[in-house]
Amino acid sequence: MSFLKKIVIGGLFILLISSAVSANEYRCGWLENPSPSNFWLTDNMGTWYISMQGGYHLKDRYFNRLPRINTNEYVRTNGNYGYSCVCLNVKTDKRKHQITKIYKKGKSLLLKRCLEDPKLSFPGK
Repeated sequence: MSFLKKIVIGGLFILLISSAVSANEYRCGWLENPSPSNFWLTDNMGTWYISMQGGYHLKDRYFNRLPRINTNEYVRTNGNYGYSCVCLNVKTDKRKHQITKIYKKGKSLLLKRCLEDPKLSFPGK
């Protein structure tokens, strides 16, 4: 194999690896569940839809990777529905503002973390 061919193949390999890595995003913010089948994450970049009643729904195998929420760190706004503060390792569709994959179990955070983040708007706003 020629030297030039090795460089081209090596460059393509690096490009593939870097694109796979860039697809993996770590997002922290408000996980909102205001009503049945409606879930989204609001971070400093906007709102990322996880599930919308009658519309988009993240595949169950990924949906089940949402973090277990500590009841002391959950604000109820409508019966059992409400919001919490979380971090998720995700893949997104930036055009549609949808979370398309959750890579591993998310992390529940103290409400204080999101409340004190000046880049986050208050849930529901």
